[in-house]
Amino acid sequence: MFFLIALIAAAFAWFVGRGLFARTGPPHARHSLRGRRRHLSTARTSHIQRYRLSGKPDYLVRVKDGVAPVELKSSQSPSSGRPYDGHLFQLAAYCLLVEDVCRVSVPYGLVKYEDRIIRVEYTPSLRASLITLLDEIRTAKRNGECHINHNQPSKCRSCGFSSVCGEGLI
Repeated sequence: MFFLIALIAAAFAWFVGRGLFARTGPPHARHSLRGRRRHLSTARTSHIQRYRLSGKPDYLVRVKDGVAPVELKSSQSPSSGRPYDGHLFQLAAYCLLVEDVCRVSVPYGLVKYEDRIIRVEYTPSLRASLITLLDEIRTAKRNGECHINHNQPSKCRSCGFSSVCGEGLI
């Protein structure tokens, strides 16, 4: 009897897991590049040193013109049809890292929200905006001018810095 219950539970878990992967897994692409993604975590490259930037996307997929990083988000997509600014620049940072570490062309990146995938072209303009933003962040940190820029107490409740933040909303 125990074996039968365990078998049914395992089958149920497998079925649920397949559904979750279908909703949150990588977008359809010819190949996932998991090995190159691992390479991102150990690499020390000029861009990482020059911009003091690190991280790795959730997935890398081979596309017609090179490699595209994919960032998975558990939220619904914005109604504007474009990613939130934070998600956009996170993806741009991954594009910069993949371009440098893997030495491949990165024509675009993908943000996969719960309800759809948004393709973001990795243009010279987006790259320049990212580098400018990184410089602004470093300047603000050096000058002690980092301030919160939201009015959402829920963000403060889930923030890991709330115990040391002098600007918390809660």
